[in-house]
Amino acid sequence: MAWIGRRKKKEVPDSPSTAPREAAPAEKPVRVSDFLSLKNVVFFPVGSSKQQVFDALVRTTNLPDPSLALQAIMAREQTGTTVIAPGLALPHARIQGLRTIVAALGLCPTGIVDPSSEGGPVRLFLLFLGPSENMRLHLAFLAGASSLFQVEGLSEALLQLTTPEAVIEKIRATEQSL
Repeated sequence: MAWIGRRKKKEVPDSPSTAPREAAPAEKPVRVSDFLSLKNVVFFPVGSSKQQVFDALVRTTNLPDPSLALQAIMAREQTGTTVIAPGLALPHARIQGLRTIVAALGLCPTGIVDPSSEGGPVRLFLLFLGPSENMRLHLAFLAGASSLFQVEGLSEALLQLTTPEAVIEKIRATEQSL
């Protein structure tokens, strides 16, 4: 039985599963500004309700069935609040038939009280809808939005602006610095 230990190990060529892997190229981060336009940045007056904000934001997206999108957003809200930081909500849902993210930004400087949130009035609403078949894109947008709004002072700066052009420019400039 001494021959067992002396047996030369057979070299096996690298297979796709054992070959050294090259690092995958880093994916380009998703930028919120790529999904916003002048028509879907909306300023809301004092006294607006959460329902009114969601309805108006969904209608700016020109989806074929805005009521379906609004229903999906509201169903998602029922499972738990989408307020992710004091004054900031990211209402979102995934729906069939979309090929990419559709987004709209609502600004309400006086804030809207959300009974399901303990963080005070919500003043910024970044509503977005993603394709139901592409969870990766949906999560990438969510990550991009989260990174963007972690920039100190951004929310307050956006609320001081008075035009959609200025809001989008501020977001683009902030994304450039990330």
